[in-house]
Amino acid sequence: MIKQTKTIALAMSASLLMFACGNEEKATEEKEAAFTINATLTDANFKMAYLSEYKDGEMMKLDSSAITEGKFSFNGKMEMPEVRYINFNEGKEMIPLFVENSEITINGSATLMDSVSVKGSVANTAYRSFMDNLNSYEMPLKAIVDKFYALPEDASEEEQAVLEDEYNVADSIKIDFIKSYVAKNANSVPAAYIALRYLTSQAEVEELEALSNSFSEEIKSSIYTQKIADRLATLKKSMIGAPAPAFSQNDADGNPIALESFKGKYVLIDFWASWCGPCRAENPNVVDAYNKYHEKGFEIFGVSLDESKEKWLEAIEKDGLTWSHVSDLKGWGNEVAKLYGVQGIPHSVLVDKEGNIVAKNLRGEELHKKLEEVLASES
Repeated sequence: MIKQTKTIALAMSASLLMFACGNEEKATEEKEAAFTINATLTDANFKMAYLSEYKDGEMMKLDSSAITEGKFSFNGKMEMPEVRYINFNEGKEMIPLFVENSEITINGSATLMDSVSVKGSVANTAYRSFMDNLNSYEMPLKAIVDKFYALPEDASEEEQAVLEDEYNVADSIKIDFIKSYVAKNANSVPAAYIALRYLTSQAEVEELEALSNSFSEEIKSSIYTQKIADRLATLKKSMIGAPAPAFSQNDADGNPIALESFKGKYVLIDFWASWCGPCRAENPNVVDAYNKYHEKGFEIFGVSLDESKEKWLEAIEKDGLTWSHVSDLKGWGNEVAKLYGVQGIPHSVLVDKEGNIVAKNLRGEELHKKLEEVLASES
């Protein structure tokens, strides 16, 4: 279940021309655009502060600063505003913020990180304002989730369906708010970050292409607009009608299995993991489809986003998944998942006998209907 600013102008390098009389030569000083972060935190028991960025699923330290009487500082320069994190205590405490070339001050208590004040960054102010407004849309969603978990174990399907409908309506309202904000701030780096964070995971090619093209040229070089463009390129490679991207990955015994080996049959590439509740809940339906259509030329190729080999194999056995399985045990870093642009699981891709993608994310009865349709046309 479930996440207005004006144009942000980067400070430009300035040249100060100083003219002298007589034979004195002209002197030039150049001042490069840069940022400084000066922070003061009360109740700080940490010895070091780290300026970090979140990249490829990991928090990467970029700089460090000793903390003296609650004070520390960083400096550097940015091409464009980007999200950075100031970490303490091995990342257990952190301050997220947009850093741009300006003088940024941070004040607050180390025991109340959520209420720390960040001033001097136009991008950060815009982002915090958006998040404050977004909270009013997320509170109703949280209330519905609380109601769902408060249902008795013997709650009827109708009672659960009512709450699911309520949730979907509230979530749709939230997404509309986000889309409206992004559309009104096409020249804003924070808006691009917001779009990447909230609008790309479930978007298909047409919607993502429109989103990518909506931003102004001024911020097309932002890392966030570039990531949206990269995701669009990945989705185009795995869109319905396109040839399924070729891959090979090892099974539990270390033997490689290639998608190519299933050519001549309909194959469902099933992205899942042992720790994924919705995946495990869908598995009985997938097993039923496999048992029903396997003899008619239907195969399943499981790609796990697990990190634990033991838990992966336990889930395969417990759920009775008797088809081929592979994993590189990299979790969300699974190379096949990245190749197919997988942003959430369960995720499935149905490939025909010629190796072309004919459907995506078929679940429940929809999977059976599609298999009935395509396999009937083969007979």
